[in-house]
Formats: sequence, C-alpha cells, structure tokens
Amino acid sequence: MKKITLIATILTSALFIGCKKKYVCECGNPGGVYKTFTIRDTKKNAKEKCYDSDQDVPFSETYCNLK
Repeated sequence: MKKITLIATILTSALFIGCKKKYVCECGNPGGVYKTFTIRDTKKNAKEKCYDSDQDVPFSETYCNLK
C-alpha cells in the first residue's frame, strides 16, 4: 500500500513540474504600456522570452514583465 501511494505521489508531481501554461508578457516605458502578448511555455522559459523580447536598444527605459 505504501508503494502505491509513493508511486502515485511521484507521478502526480512529475505531471505538474513540466506544465506549460499561458503567461502574459507586458512591455512598457515611462510613457505607458505599449505591447502585451501571451507566451505558452513553462514559467522559467516564459520569463526568459518576455525579458528578452524587447531588449534590443541598450540603455533604453523599456521593460517587459511577466504578469
């Protein structure tokens, strides 16, 4: 009985670890928000894609945050 519970717990947690969800990335500057888009990926990858999406201009005051 303990083995079945342990296996069920491991399988359940493995399903939720690599879950891809929809995240909203919001980009703006001191003038306001100018772009929002959705990313369907893991939270870590979505955060990287969001931050890298609008960082083309060095010393720019633009930002992108995951909502």
